[in-house]
Amino acid sequence: MRWATLLLLIVALILISSATLLGAFCKGDGLTVVATIAPLGSIAREIGGEKVRVIVLVPSNSDPHQYAPKPAEAELVRTCDLFICIGKEPFLGQFPEERLGSTIGWTDWINAGVYIPRENPHYLWMYPENAKIVARVIANKLSSLDPENSGYYLKNLEVFEEEINSLEEWIKKLRKQNDVEGEKVLLGGAHFEPISEILRLNVLGVIIKGEGKLPSPSEVIEIERAAVEGGVKVIIVLATQREGDEGRIAEQISRETGIPIIFVHGVAIDEQDTYVEFMKYTISQIVAGIQAGRTAGGGESGSVGSFWTAIVVLALLVIFQSLLLARCFRWRS
Repeated sequence: MRWATLLLLIVALILISSATLLGAFCKGDGLTVVATIAPLGSIAREIGGEKVRVIVLVPSNSDPHQYAPKPAEAELVRTCDLFICIGKEPFLGQFPEERLGSTIGWTDWINAGVYIPRENPHYLWMYPENAKIVARVIANKLSSLDPENSGYYLKNLEVFEEEINSLEEWIKKLRKQNDVEGEKVLLGGAHFEPISEILRLNVLGVIIKGEGKLPSPSEVIEIERAAVEGGVKVIIVLATQREGDEGRIAEQISRETGIPIIFVHGVAIDEQDTYVEFMKYTISQIVAGIQAGRTAGGGESGSVGSFWTAIVVLALLVIFQSLLLARCFRWRS
């Protein structure tokens, strides 16, 4: 009997130890942070560092407007330590309202003082000054959830803010070196209004001015007229909308006016890219598109010099994108 009792005690200790280890393994070290899109996940990763595990819901090559969460992802949102969203995503209603952890969303961003003209949510992550505010909100929330590592998060915030300051200086130099200020562009949608603003581009029109708000045939004709008369250099379209209405109408306008199109990603190609890497790549692609448009008959500023500048910039972009894709495939494998 005594041996049987001892054996049961040993078995119980083993079971308790196994359960403890399994729980620790399942939970993982640090906080679990779930972000709806890659830019928010990237900022959370840069602030949280090794103290957090960041999971991004919407794949980089997907349109958030078409994304539908799986049951496992909804459960992940319900149980994570911190859920970070824009607050305007159409799929948010598919997640449980009651969550075990904390949430950062639209009201938090607005209360923190982000700059959102025309209620365009893309400004939240495509406007560098807003990125600082986003990072600060995340750092404060992580500090409240994990007070022991508050100093770590705040130090990472300082580093991030310095990187954004450097990014803003880089943008000023790029804008001046390529003489893009005031250049006229068309936008497929409102996605790239923030970058158009920081590059000080002249947006002569937005083809689709809201979800499902397609232009009428007469409005398309008016857009084409204004684009030709105004000397628009390029049409900027969201890459994930290439096969959608935005891409279709932009292709029509391009065919009838001769104005070239560039397809630009609204989030990082690789989720592991830093925020600054994503912004530099996106801005460089738009500037290169303008340079190429100058040589395609789009205005008086085309020249042999600008032609070779465009070729060089586009070649560098191809190399850079190839490196990003290679890194993405290595990470996924």
